[in-house]
Amino acid sequence: MFVTRRILFVIFDQFELLDLSGPSSVFHAAQKFLAQPSYSIHTLSVTGGVVRSRTGIEISSQKLEEFNVSQFDTILVVGGDNDAITLISKNLTLRAWLTFNASRAERLGSICSGALVLAESGLLEERKATTHWADLAQLSRDYPKVNVQQDALYCEDRNIWTSAGVTTGIDMALAMLGKDHNSKVMQEVASWLVVYAHRPGHQSQFSELLAAQNQHVFKDIVVWLDCNLHRPLKVQDMAEQSAMSERTFYRKFTDEVGCTPSKFLENRRLFRAKHLLEAGGVIKSVSARVGYTSVLGFTKAFEAKYGISPALFKRLHAKSE
Repeated sequence: MFVTRRILFVIFDQFELLDLSGPSSVFHAAQKFLAQPSYSIHTLSVTGGVVRSRTGIEISSQKLEEFNVSQFDTILVVGGDNDAITLISKNLTLRAWLTFNASRAERLGSICSGALVLAESGLLEERKATTHWADLAQLSRDYPKVNVQQDALYCEDRNIWTSAGVTTGIDMALAMLGKDHNSKVMQEVASWLVVYAHRPGHQSQFSELLAAQNQHVFKDIVVWLDCNLHRPLKVQDMAEQSAMSERTFYRKFTDEVGCTPSKFLENRRLFRAKHLLEAGGVIKSVSARVGYTSVLGFTKAFEAKYGISPALFKRLHAKSE
């Protein structure tokens, strides 16, 4: 049976405009590649009327209490600045509406710090969830019953979807599109919007780099690694550079940074590789310059990390050949 799904964006004063415009563009663009109208997009707010985004752009909205949610609706709460999120999270009207409609809608989700709104309403308890890296600590601290995914672009747990910062809302919307229809439509929309065909949800936000840079004891190791990525480095080399035993270094690094030293090293290699490919680097040369002994191993690691082959990434992003 054919259905038209409604995508319901919940907005509020000082919301993040990109959290609305990015995902809504995915569902709108899908109409170009589908035989029948498959999505309609609606913006809802507590009071209805014009709502001002944090950029100053104003968006019209319908009053959410006057909107009847159905089984083919997707509710998405957008993010916003800290004060706006704190204020809207305490709004009893929104909390009651979300709680009432969580089981009525096909999907309930959030973009960026919108996850804090869902968590405050108790809707993320015992669920996997993520948010922007800057809000992960608060999500873990204030809502201990949430299974916070520290290293994800987006998460799906039954009918609950959450995504990290801003542009990852596009990745999540593409994943929803692929689930509603097929991967071909998802790839066509991604190509039309000139974004990645699809970044897997488990891809890192690189929060571990920020964690390492913020730890005085490991600050220098980041600089040293970036100067030596071409070498066949091991955890033992990192430990020696930090003047620690390998066991002590592994434990302290993992505890403080949030990922293992070997995973951190791999992430730095692949992050460097992205920049080299964007600069037009030859794949074989890039592979060697970031410490891989084989192009095949590099390609597999790159695809696992970014959901796209080095060759396709270069074709999409290289500034010069």
